[in-house]
Amino acid sequence: MIEILDSTLREGEQTPYVNFLVEEKLEIARLLDLVGVEMIEAGDPSVSPKVAEAVKKIAELGLRAEIVAHSLARRENIQRARDCGAQRVAIFYPTSSIHLDVKLRKTPQEVIDIISEHVAYARSLGLKVRYTPEDASRTDLEFLIQACNAAIQAGADRISFADTVGILKPDEVFERISTLRQHLLPCAIDLHLHNDHGLALANAMAGIRAGANCIHTTVNGMGERCGIPDLAEVIMVYHNLEGVQKYRLPPLMALVDYVEKVSGFFAAPNKPVTGQNAFSHKSGVHTNGVLKDPRTYEPFDPALLGRERKIVIDKYTGKSAVLARLAEYGVEVRPDELEQILIEIKNLGDHRKQIFDADILDIAERVTGRAIDIIPREIEAMIMLEVESHVYTTSVVRRLRSFRNVKSLFEISGEFDVSAMVSVENVMALNNLIEEIRRLPGVKRTETRLILKKYPSNGKVSSPSGPALERN
Repeated sequence: MIEILDSTLREGEQTPYVNFLVEEKLEIARLLDLVGVEMIEAGDPSVSPKVAEAVKKIAELGLRAEIVAHSLARRENIQRARDCGAQRVAIFYPTSSIHLDVKLRKTPQEVIDIISEHVAYARSLGLKVRYTPEDASRTDLEFLIQACNAAIQAGADRISFADTVGILKPDEVFERISTLRQHLLPCAIDLHLHNDHGLALANAMAGIRAGANCIHTTVNGMGERCGIPDLAEVIMVYHNLEGVQKYRLPPLMALVDYVEKVSGFFAAPNKPVTGQNAFSHKSGVHTNGVLKDPRTYEPFDPALLGRERKIVIDKYTGKSAVLARLAEYGVEVRPDELEQILIEIKNLGDHRKQIFDADILDIAERVTGRAIDIIPREIEAMIMLEVESHVYTTSVVRRLRSFRNVKSLFEISGEFDVSAMVSVENVMALNNLIEEIRRLPGVKRTETRLILKKYPSNGKVSSPSGPALERN
């Protein structure tokens, strides 16, 4: 049975340009506890006063998860961890020759002495101790075993195997962990595996098979360089493929969305499990299968995560997807009309990046010759955007300029940062456009205002959809 230590608040905050506020850290900790992770690595109190404040406040929340503080092998740092109320301190000290010779200039025996001294000191303060041999994957195996056993003899009950630069393959992780399990004194083994070659999750699974107990994760796989295993991916892999169903799935998406919002670290659309496209279907073959039975092209039900599948309509679309989309609006068509609608959708798809529901209804209305008065026509609106504080407003504006319905853009002062004047065919198109804008990296929130009348400088007033009117 695996355990999970989530390090979003420590390793995750080491992601370039990511800094969480104290209240944000408290909320992340609460959400992690709802998911049910066994340990939360709350941070290193010696980094800054605010990190120390966050660790202390998280320790005071009374969560079910064990609260872990990170620390260098220094007495004053370990003391700060105790003072913050953490239940466990994670002491790290390098063991690889490249670190010993170049960075620390220490002999192997000096390293053993430093590890033993500081683990024993932490135990004397009443703390549980995890020792992390930094750069374990590049450490001589015999010396690694010696260093870890010294830590265990001094009082550590957990050892964290660190593939610090992500260089191992799954078979190598299996071999290393198997050897450690055979030669270490009794202890739990954690896995802290970096994703520099995209192998972190596979390596973690190999390590668990070899006898390790715990996988370190972060929300959205954040961390130094390419990060470490993603929390949601680890949970779903074990839930679906290994039968480990002890973590709560419903809070996962709220956690992912919140961390994206407060970190400004946005996952790729094709990211497994939580990505925007994880349950999107486009080709005619796939959509036909999914509409008949979602199991044909979905590895698991998106409802497990409170998500919904999405059928994308464009030039790859088949008849069943178009028919299903029209049925959502109560529109019925004959087989010959459906054939022609599909042809026009494919023609439009050859010239457009995206097709909206409004486009489909317009085509259906034209092909059938029947008025489909479902959506109001010709709408102009002003969309106000608030941009995340760490994101350049200009970068958001640059993305907005590529939207065909955006007619003008202004960087403004006040509560909002950007104003976008848009013109769309109908309410559905406006709704689609707003959703697209909200998904842009860096957009914190939006507010939309419909334009009822326009007043040009010549003294005439006009409605958005009608001719100019003389003012009285």
